[in-house]
Amino acid sequence: MLDVLIVGAGPVGLTAGCILAQQGHAVRVVRKHPPFTGHSRASVIWPRALEIMESIGVTESLRAMGSHVTRIGYYSSGTSIGRFELDRLDDTAFRFALGVSQHETEAVLEAALRAAGGTVDDAELLALEQDEGHVTARLRRDGADATVSARFLIGADGANSTVRALLGIATHDVGPRVSFRIADAVVDQLPEDEASYCWTPAGGMAIGPHDRGAFRLAHRIAPDDVHDTSVESFQRLLDERGPGGRAPVVRELISTADFQARFAIAERFRVGRCYLAGDSAHVMAPAGGQGMNSGMLDAAALSWRMLEALRNGAADSALAEYDAERQVVIRKIMATAVEHARDGGLRSDEDIAVRDQRYRAMWQNAAQHKDRVARLSQLTVDPARAAGASIPS
Repeated sequence: MLDVLIVGAGPVGLTAGCILAQQGHAVRVVRKHPPFTGHSRASVIWPRALEIMESIGVTESLRAMGSHVTRIGYYSSGTSIGRFELDRLDDTAFRFALGVSQHETEAVLEAALRAAGGTVDDAELLALEQDEGHVTARLRRDGADATVSARFLIGADGANSTVRALLGIATHDVGPRVSFRIADAVVDQLPEDEASYCWTPAGGMAIGPHDRGAFRLAHRIAPDDVHDTSVESFQRLLDERGPGGRAPVVRELISTADFQARFAIAERFRVGRCYLAGDSAHVMAPAGGQGMNSGMLDAAALSWRMLEALRNGAADSALAEYDAERQVVIRKIMATAVEHARDGGLRSDEDIAVRDQRYRAMWQNAAQHKDRVARLSQLTVDPARAAGASIPS
């Protein structure tokens, strides 16, 4: 029997798998589809998640391939309204964020998981049953069905989670639904150490460096927008909305994609011995890059509790608080992301003027400046970090 079966091989499932396997537990990770490398997807790892990556031992590998983001710039119609420096953080070894494509993060974590004795394979979850002692899952691999038993199951299988559906857990919207167009691009004349949010009355654009040489460009789209993913269209948007005084030039589009995002949270993160983490438990629009990072924090919080339960043999004592704790934490993170999305969507001159003054005031006030980067970095919302928790030995 496995100790833990993890459904989903994204950064969340692999983070949980690494923590558990590195402590000697039998872990299997299954994924419905092979790894996707079409575009960068989630492309920023904030300091708290980097601390977790450090505990796994993969930070140096990620740093070698990622862009070091030390500043978050906000622009209103091309004019700077705030440049928030991550070196204001004085209680972490990671005073930067890392811009790295999600598939690169997954590859590094998968290698670490395999090195620790865990397994990763392509299989689809069809059904699950559980009793007081274990979970039994029916999987389909290469056209053949088989059952596997585990003491615990983690559902980290994304926004359209099969685990969540099989457990009968509903989700509830807690914010707006928004549609985005994104591109991974080669762009000249943009700083490789700054993530920028550029807002105008006509719409905004987010710019984030990743993978040492590429940039993520993202902007909202309306249902009636023309589907134009040409170099010229992104160049025009940069000219109209980008940071002033830089004249960036789009040289190449590596990939483009449209998607709809929502802010939603599952009504609970646990049923019996089955747990949800990451997008299977909560989804949020990419404003502020909070989604994947919050899922990696879920993975660490859940895995550390599972280690205690596996060691002591008493699941409820260690795991009972996971659901309630993560509901509180995720709602705090979502509040930051929703605020970010709404700030970027303002259109009236009066609302924009109030927003711009608020950002300038935060920028110039030392305590508010630090609080802003700490919240985006997710350093102040993690109870495990506040308590000085570490991996049980």
